[in-house]
Amino acid sequence: MARKPNKQKKNQSQNASPGADTTVETVGSQVEKGANAPLSKRTFSNRTLLILTILLIPLGYLSYRSVRLYNLRSMAFEASELRNSGKWRTLEPLAVKWGQADPSTAIPWLYAAECAEKLGSPDRMAQYLEKIPGDDPRAPDLLLELATIYFGPLNKPLQGVKAVERAIELAPEHREARRRLIFYYGITMQREKVIEAAREAIRVGADSQETYVYLIGANWLSFSNAYELNGKWLQSDSNDEVFGIAEALHWRGATKNDPSVAALPEADRERIRKAEQVEMLKKYLERFPKNSELLAFFLEESTVRGDIEEVEKLLEQVPASAANDNRFWHYKGWYHSNLSEWEEAEKCYRKALELHPYAWRSQFDLADVLRKSGQMDQVEKWTQLSLEGKDLQKTILQLPDVQSVPMEVFKRMQKYADESGDTPVAGRMLERIRQYGGGVNSGQ
Repeated sequence: MARKPNKQKKNQSQNASPGADTTVETVGSQVEKGANAPLSKRTFSNRTLLILTILLIPLGYLSYRSVRLYNLRSMAFEASELRNSGKWRTLEPLAVKWGQADPSTAIPWLYAAECAEKLGSPDRMAQYLEKIPGDDPRAPDLLLELATIYFGPLNKPLQGVKAVERAIELAPEHREARRRLIFYYGITMQREKVIEAAREAIRVGADSQETYVYLIGANWLSFSNAYELNGKWLQSDSNDEVFGIAEALHWRGATKNDPSVAALPEADRERIRKAEQVEMLKKYLERFPKNSELLAFFLEESTVRGDIEEVEKLLEQVPASAANDNRFWHYKGWYHSNLSEWEEAEKCYRKALELHPYAWRSQFDLADVLRKSGQMDQVEKWTQLSLEGKDLQKTILQLPDVQSVPMEVFKRMQKYADESGDTPVAGRMLERIRQYGGGVNSGQ
């Protein structure tokens, strides 16, 4: 007898997990429908989204830019109103905010600096001037104003020098910036830098009559306020060697009327003050044994005394970095001359004049060496040059200041430069004479 099919199992099989079968069919149908969807519709949808995105990006940027410009103009208008009404305390934070929002312009930082000045805050004024964009045409002049603050109320001379140097970097032909840099080197007795800066100013056409005074008088020019300024800058604790030594070297001249010795005869006053200065400088020499200004001072003292051994000892201390300082070649010439080594002495004096043609003492001593070695044909030339250089020194030191050199004196300086063999400088001075309407030297 044939077995009947198990209907119960069949029914169970047919009815088992009906939901699963339905789900599979539903998902499958969706995938199939998606796969069989028209390609053009999907592509159109993606392209539309891409095009809309591309169009919205510039629109968004333009919208942002419009809002930004509106805000900047609003701040500029409000700042102008506050400035006109003198509301400095309100204006300052607004100007700072404006400057931070628009770093391309100097105006907000100028407003902020003006506020700081009106409110008596030179430190904040300096901070704002530091933020002036370098590409602003006013930047060089504003950097000099910044330097004035650093040299003056803030007493940060090294930062002042940096501000002047930045002004020169932005505008190499800036005459006032060059003048200030040369003055700083001169008053702090950084003699080699005076010569270098003066010649560079002449080379780029940023020279004035004052520039040539610094150049020709590099060995002997003095400043009435040097002691005071170096003493002030020394308190900044930024450079004891430069400011301390410069102050000490100017000490005797600046304190000659000290009440402690005022009642003594002039000769005694000078002797006492000189002895005090020497002791002061000896202490500095112990700290800075390679300092050029100290070595030059003590070499001069030793040559005046005729102390050959001390001169030899000091010359051995001169650092290699001072190889271009004409003074040490001069003292080396003195040393050889006092040993009757005429050939070596002549070489040293000529080297000194090659480095600095206006050293009239080297001119005089060279003439003496040539006379003693029998070279009489050049003796008169160097003797006359030395006498003219000495007389120019006297004349210039009697001027009220180096900024007001009479044309007659300037012409003498030009002739002296020409006869001393400094042709580039003499030529430039001649151009200046013509420019100033002073005519041409009678010797030209």
